[in-house]
Amino acid sequence: MRVGVDLVDVEAFRARFDGREDLLAATFGPAEMAYCRSQRDPWPHLAARLAAREAAWKALGTGLVGAMGWRDVEVTRDPAGAPGLRFQGATGAALERSGLRLASISLSHTETHAIAVVILADS
Repeated sequence: MRVGVDLVDVEAFRARFDGREDLLAATFGPAEMAYCRSQRDPWPHLAARLAAREAAWKALGTGLVGAMGWRDVEVTRDPAGAPGLRFQGATGAALERSGLRLASISLSHTETHAIAVVILADS
């Protein structure tokens, strides 16, 4: 089992991404963008999803390296609204090679900070 955690300053995140639709589209999937934009203030929700990517790579033990891309990790939502993770591309391949199969995620945020914890396990 491996654990990754990441904390994002919401205002710093917003300063970097606000008005940068190209950067947002390169980082987040359409479903993530739609969900976050449906919230009163999308920035803490988007920041939590960025933290999720970083936490996932930390749990994987790689960081963002090589051919891995921001869109390789996507935060999903089940019918009850609980978050999940989808891995694809080079990150999905690295996860497959690692022997880790199960992913669990927890997200939380305030107006100023967003945090994600990811646990990857082999069974």
